[in-house]
Amino acid sequence: MSIGVVKQYSVFLVNEPGALKNFADLFVKERVNLIAISQDVRFDAAVVRVAVNYNTEISHALTKAGFTSVKTDAICIDTADRVGLAFDIGNVLYKKDINITTIYGACVGNGRTRFIIVVSDITQALSALESSGLF
Repeated sequence: MSIGVVKQYSVFLVNEPGALKNFADLFVKERVNLIAISQDVRFDAAVVRVAVNYNTEISHALTKAGFTSVKTDAICIDTADRVGLAFDIGNVLYKKDINITTIYGACVGNGRTRFIIVVSDITQALSALESSGLF
């Protein structure tokens, strides 16, 4: 189990064949490993969210390649997969009056799950999640 801070980049793409491939090519060229990825498509535009290790800097490469992006600190929880995990995360943060603005995740194999969470107060959220004893 681990809880830590990662960087999330929200990047705006056109919704057309090859857009996501060209975006992903940049990470390969820059040798940046993606911890997580999520895409939300609305008509002719998409927002792709990628999480990378905190000490990884990709802003310059995104800008140089013509991508518009927003960088945000996010919480990454890697823990054992179990029923009620998303509820427990939401409940811990709710009790501390912390708003979740973005959450995505998936099982990563071997009974493990990873969630990426952007919140209204990352310091308070980290403290609440770490002290909950649930993760």
